[in-house]
Amino acid sequence: MTRVSSHSTIAWFTLVGIGVAWALTGPLTKLSVSTGHHPVGLTLWTTIIGAILITAALYLSGGRLPVSRQHVVFFLLCGFLGTAFPNSLSFKAYQHLSVGVNVILISIVPMTTMVFALAFKLEQPNLRRLGGLALGICAVALIAIPQTSLPDSSQVVWVALPIVIALSYASENIYIAKARPQDCSALTIMCGLYWGALVMLTPLTLAMGAWVDLTPMGTPELALIAVAILHLLAYLGFVWLIAHSGPVFASQVGYLVTGGGVFLGILVFDEQHSLWVWLALLVMMAGLVLVKPRDENSVA
Repeated sequence: MTRVSSHSTIAWFTLVGIGVAWALTGPLTKLSVSTGHHPVGLTLWTTIIGAILITAALYLSGGRLPVSRQHVVFFLLCGFLGTAFPNSLSFKAYQHLSVGVNVILISIVPMTTMVFALAFKLEQPNLRRLGGLALGICAVALIAIPQTSLPDSSQVVWVALPIVIALSYASENIYIAKARPQDCSALTIMCGLYWGALVMLTPLTLAMGAWVDLTPMGTPELALIAVAILHLLAYLGFVWLIAHSGPVFASQVGYLVTGGGVFLGILVFDEQHSLWVWLALLVMMAGLVLVKPRDENSVA
């Protein structure tokens, strides 16, 4: 495999493109929930779109989806931890919190991943990265504790959702690191987890009466389709960037997603943030700098 230097134009353009794509999913998600569509139904649609596209990509690349018992269990767990559960919560969170607050809080994913990596002895304690974890906790506290941090103090209960989402993504990261079948490429894992999520979401959507009708094809429905496509393209780009320029370089996309999400929330929805939220953004960015792995093989 040809490695692309992190100093190359291709690597930097890819990094920026991924950051912009993921940052755009914030305001687009906010638009998709604007008419009260059910979060589970919305998640089902993004999963259907993603499953179709990623399956086509896998088969065009000459790959096939393994369906042994080991693989099916692996894909189901990844689908739950990485798509079905966190994405449903994400749509719910965007119904109640601003784009800016959501993207700041979800930025604790690498920090929570590090905590789990330490617990499972996949990494050794590191004072610098532990300092980054402490700053991440402080950033969450700056949003959750002061009564004036959010436009409505009753919104504070919904702050828990992005934190649970981050824990779910971090659990998926650790599970993949520990249980990944040796014959599964990143593309195969993505395809499998989308189908695993689809298997769970379809009966759940029908049982809850959460089906979302996309036929109006208004702004919310088009925004939902864009979210599904952008997320998949960004994730594929991220996997490519890790493979060609290393996880340390690729991890810098977090700064673009967080900063870009806050900016786009202001631009699209005219969001106004309190001083506490701005302080949380600065503290979270500092935490991301410290928690970024120096080891190219780090799972966090």
